[in-house]
Amino acid sequence: MVFHSLFFRVFVNATEDETRVIKALQFVARTNEFKRSMSTGYHGNPIVILEAILGKKTEIDAFFDRLSSDDLKKIVDTLERRTDDEGFIYFRFDKQSAYLEKLVLTDAEDVIAVKGKVKVYPSTHDRAIEKSKEYFETLIKRKLSKLD
Repeated sequence: MVFHSLFFRVFVNATEDETRVIKALQFVARTNEFKRSMSTGYHGNPIVILEAILGKKTEIDAFFDRLSSDDLKKIVDTLERRTDDEGFIYFRFDKQSAYLEKLVLTDAEDVIAVKGKVKVYPSTHDRAIEKSKEYFETLIKRKLSKLD
């Protein structure tokens, strides 16, 4: 298993319908189990925070298997900037697209944020990149071989 777990987080702004954001989170994470907490924005506006975790290998593999070959290639090409020194890799998925049941990797702001903890010891930036790159390249090869 390459990842210990995947953490999903999305903010529900006061102007948004929480049930729609829940639907988007459920589509991306493929789980109905999530934690709900409250926060306050800079201007005093209420913000709901929804979080989910996937920890089983089958769930994590199924999540990444849903990504297109192009998105997986984008991830491989940007692993350097997506990975921190503690071995976490960060992804963003468009919240509006997720509500429409489309999984769209993005760098925008209105997102469902995902971070994955790479299973390496010792956990370093370079080792996390190396191990995750192998994983994503294997997924890409498998997807491309299915097209043949």
